[in-house]
Amino acid sequence: MGKKVLVVDDSKFWRLILQSILEKLQIEAVYTAENAMQGIELALKNFPDIIITDYNMPGISGLQMCLYLRSIPAFKDAGIVVLTGSDDIINQFWAEHSGANKFLSKLLPKDELEKEIEAFIEMDFCAKKSTEKFYISSIYDVLEQKMRSEVLNREILSLIQFARDELYVVRKLVNLFENFAQFSASAVLLLSPIEGRIYNFGFQVTRKTLHDELVKNFEKPIQPSDWSYIGGYGQELKIEDLITFPIKYDQNEIGLIAFSKTADFRVLIKTLNEAYESLSLLFNTLNLFRELRVASTIDGLTGLFNKKELLRFLEETHELSKKSDFTYYVAMFDVDNFKKVNDTYGHLVGDEVLKTIGKILKEKVQGNGIVGRYGGEEFCAILPKLDADSVVRLIDDILDTVRNTKFSHGSCTISCGAVSSEYYSSPTEVLKAADEMLYISKQTGKDKASYMFLPKENSPTF
Repeated sequence: MGKKVLVVDDSKFWRLILQSILEKLQIEAVYTAENAMQGIELALKNFPDIIITDYNMPGISGLQMCLYLRSIPAFKDAGIVVLTGSDDIINQFWAEHSGANKFLSKLLPKDELEKEIEAFIEMDFCAKKSTEKFYISSIYDVLEQKMRSEVLNREILSLIQFARDELYVVRKLVNLFENFAQFSASAVLLLSPIEGRIYNFGFQVTRKTLHDELVKNFEKPIQPSDWSYIGGYGQELKIEDLITFPIKYDQNEIGLIAFSKTADFRVLIKTLNEAYESLSLLFNTLNLFRELRVASTIDGLTGLFNKKELLRFLEETHELSKKSDFTYYVAMFDVDNFKKVNDTYGHLVGDEVLKTIGKILKEKVQGNGIVGRYGGEEFCAILPKLDADSVVRLIDDILDTVRNTKFSHGSCTISCGAVSSEYYSSPTEVLKAADEMLYISKQTGKDKASYMFLPKENSPTF
């Protein structure tokens, strides 16, 4: 048959039996080993096409040896038979994932065992020594490589427990790969229908440049309803020496890791390949957590925070303001004559009005606090990072932008009421006061803002 066969068994009796069976066949060469370590050393030296190994051996078992050999490209298509004794209890899961092609019982009659082995050897199994230089030369190299892979994957999977803190996980992941290769910058992209997130670590380019460079590496990228950009960005328009590594889960593109100016990109790519399944599971978990978070905190129509999340943030901000002695501001907005828009043009037009105003509010408030849909046509902004004058300028800008925006049905305006937290002892009081100021704006002409604080450059309107 012109094939080379390796027999691995700690029993001399069984080594002799298997040799006698193989001698009747047209075998090119038969190698024998007393244990798995010796067997792997012989396999790496002679590249047998068929490996027949005992299941239960001292030290490394037959199944473990299968895993080691299957991790080497040369043995991907080799045939592996595992022989089991009467006392061997094989878990079905590990049997299916061991890499063995066939399990045979030592309790079979010798003639039947001979037929099974002969039929197996006749099958199209062969070792394929790599055309590239083969670096692994001993069992100890295999074990070290396997250990490195197991440690790497264990470290990645351990990050799943912190999935609620996505930034922490991504930072830890990047730090992990710094142990395997040097690079000047890195980025992680996480992609789900609800939101795409790009974490930038060192690229001095614009958001658009990094976004375009990463997304173009996907085959069929989904289009998220929103994008978030985390990290510092610059003004450069070009990225040099970029290596990208897309991640899929169930054939869906869910993320990507990118590195720039990598010192040893071959080592990095090899490491990423070894960690692929763990990365896939981690990325999928991060996306699931983000989708669950978005579903529980985001308003489905406008994409802004919902009332529940607004109130949670307001309570946290108020508590922190008392401990750290700072003032924050709350602004309530209401779409003027919204019922008339719905009654005249229909709810689809009304929904478009809410989405457009929500987008304006998000763009204007971003970086200075949060904004959400309080309910119906009401919106609320919580602003902990601005002083009184800046709050007034921001609200004037928002009202003016809405006033000059062309909607499908024509024009639209909003009214606003804003208050400072310094006069109130609870977040509920702050919110109630802002709502009262909004009521004043609605009752005194609409398309205006009323303030219950005294900016240096503006007089309050009541």
